[in-house]
Amino acid sequence: MKASTGAAWLATAAVAVALTGCGGDDDPSAESGGGGDSGESITLNVWGFADLSAELVEQYEAEHPGVDIQTKISDYDAAHQTLLTALAAGQGPDVAQIAVDYMGEFVGNSAAFTDLRDFGAEDIAGDFLDWRWNAGVASDGAVVGIPTDVGGMAIAYRTDLFQAAGLPTDRGQVGALWPDWDGYLAAGEQYVAATGQPFVDAGKAIFRAASNQADEKYYDEDGNLIFADSPAIREAWDYSMAAIDAGLSADLATWSPEWFAGMANGGFATIPAPAWMLGTIEQQAPDTAGLWDIATLPGTAGNDGGSYLAIPKEAPNAQAAYDFITWLEAPEQQLALFEATNTFPSTPELYTNPAVTGLTNPFFNDAPVGEIYIASVESVQGYPIGADSRIVEQQFEAAVGRVEQDAQSADDAWDQAIEDAERETAH
Repeated sequence: MKASTGAAWLATAAVAVALTGCGGDDDPSAESGGGGDSGESITLNVWGFADLSAELVEQYEAEHPGVDIQTKISDYDAAHQTLLTALAAGQGPDVAQIAVDYMGEFVGNSAAFTDLRDFGAEDIAGDFLDWRWNAGVASDGAVVGIPTDVGGMAIAYRTDLFQAAGLPTDRGQVGALWPDWDGYLAAGEQYVAATGQPFVDAGKAIFRAASNQADEKYYDEDGNLIFADSPAIREAWDYSMAAIDAGLSADLATWSPEWFAGMANGGFATIPAPAWMLGTIEQQAPDTAGLWDIATLPGTAGNDGGSYLAIPKEAPNAQAAYDFITWLEAPEQQLALFEATNTFPSTPELYTNPAVTGLTNPFFNDAPVGEIYIASVESVQGYPIGADSRIVEQQFEAAVGRVEQDAQSADDAWDQAIEDAERETAH
């Protein structure tokens, strides 16, 4: 869950917390067990960047007397840099949350993590979406992380603003406006012509949503960087540039006070919305309940966000950590989390569960969120993630931002993005 504002992992900068000490036997069978079952008292230190359900943590602690779960939360990028620093020193937590964007870098350093096959992880591989599971597996087969949620995509839109612009408001008719991104841009141009107001929160949102639909993004299947010549990246770039050029973008930085205000005051009419973002909209714009609805994403398929839970090699309580991870990410708990916080499950067996297929969201005009996000996730093939995926993404997002702010032309920003990405990935 990328930088979400959930119940328990409050987004606070906590980088300067003492690192958990190393220790433990190399033999997993010699690691500490599950707390209450063995009568031991165990503190599981969990480092992350996004939300973890306080209710589920409390439930686990109640069911496992003697287990105390402590979390340390940092900002999105800082959390991963802190983990890298700790691992380099042979330290780290019992459980590390790693975002999809960063997973390639950590999978490439699989020796720093416990191979979860040692605990039987291969037995639960079939419980998860193939492409989500595979991104947590190293080239030698080591299982580095267990998937959490998946960030299936849709478009959240303001029905009142659409009505004022003369656009349809019914979610089926709205989705029919944009079977592809060209249709989305055309709808945006109609909206801007009618209202003079921005249609989407930022050009970067279009770039990210469109590029995430690719079968290959920054890397190919052989692990080669392809961003400079990738048709999918160029196409996503062109869509974002077209939106900016047509005045569709509000140019609001994600997670900024201005972005939150835009949700609440109609500063934009649409936003590409991973499932987990619905909770953010509810929290930041409570007075707009019933004014939002959800339509399918252009092209339907999409994913933005999700993470993995991994166990560093020197974790002192590896067995207890694995027990907690597998309990937390089992279908029953993923379902509870989806119902409570909109984080979409990565376990396909739930996609036929009436509790998911029939789930609606009253805040979003009773939109059938289960049905919409199932369609999005089931259409995703996934793309290779490499060690520098996040670094490359940052260069392109910064380039889109420069165009938004009239600091560069689209062509110059593209050229600089390529140059910057090549420099940052020259190892």
